[in-house]
Amino acid sequence: MTTNGWHRIAVRAAIAGIALLAALIAIPTWAFGATTKVLYSCVADGPTFPMSITLDGSPANPVEDDEVVVTWKLVPADPEQGQASESLMIPPTPIQSGDTVLIEGQLSISGTPVTANPGATTLDASVVAQTSVATTTAMSPIPDLVLRLTPSATGTIGVVADSFKLNLVPSGAQSTSALYTCSKVATAAAASLLLTVVSASTSDTDDPTTTSTVFETETETVSVTDTATVTNSVDVTNTSTVSVTNTAQVRMTPVGGAQTGGGGDMGPDGRLIMLAGTAFIAAAAFGGLLLRHRLSRSSGV
Repeated sequence: MTTNGWHRIAVRAAIAGIALLAALIAIPTWAFGATTKVLYSCVADGPTFPMSITLDGSPANPVEDDEVVVTWKLVPADPEQGQASESLMIPPTPIQSGDTVLIEGQLSISGTPVTANPGATTLDASVVAQTSVATTTAMSPIPDLVLRLTPSATGTIGVVADSFKLNLVPSGAQSTSALYTCSKVATAAAASLLLTVVSASTSDTDDPTTTSTVFETETETVSVTDTATVTNSVDVTNTSTVSVTNTAQVRMTPVGGAQTGGGGDMGPDGRLIMLAGTAFIAAAAFGGLLLRHRLSRSSGV
């Protein structure tokens, strides 16, 4: 195989590895998300519309007698490939900028803390369109529905998203026109949310965000016995005597080795040492030149 062939194989392997890594990173996001794809029937004898529904409860672990806010979000989802019975939800009539979209939805609530028997709660909301939406694009905007409830005891609360209606109020008009009236397909899985209500004492103990402060007290006793007796006796007597003798200076040649710093009769003269050093240096230089000359002749240079 040529070098180019190996290069192409290496490039393809690197691309495949990057794609696999991206897929592995994306899997936890979808697996732990609160979004559920639900099929709705909105048109008689027509296709079903897949909707991405998100039920978000805050806080996730509520405390009894505290308010819980549940947000219901609806977004049109793409139909499954090969499913002719599914279709993307689009506006049946154009939506102009400034028009108001109304939504009315039903949530089924069950659980001991809220009510003894399952019940249904109807919510409504509205949103003003900021841009125009044609009949060839996904239905938007769809306002979010918000449910507020206060559990009175510990236990679990179940919230299930059910049917909804979409209406349109044109800008400057008073009349309302229906867009869709949708109910969940009987065979489709519903979007649900389960909330666990805990007591205030349990929340304070188990809440991972609780901050505990521990104060540590350390006592250290140190006994030190130190006796020192210092006696300083200092007698200082400063006596300064300065004698100045002015002697006239006369230009004259000093006589004698002792006055000039000369060697006198002690040892050889310095000139003899200098002469011997010069001779040694000259001999070393001559020996070096002679050795270099012999080496040059033996090498033929």
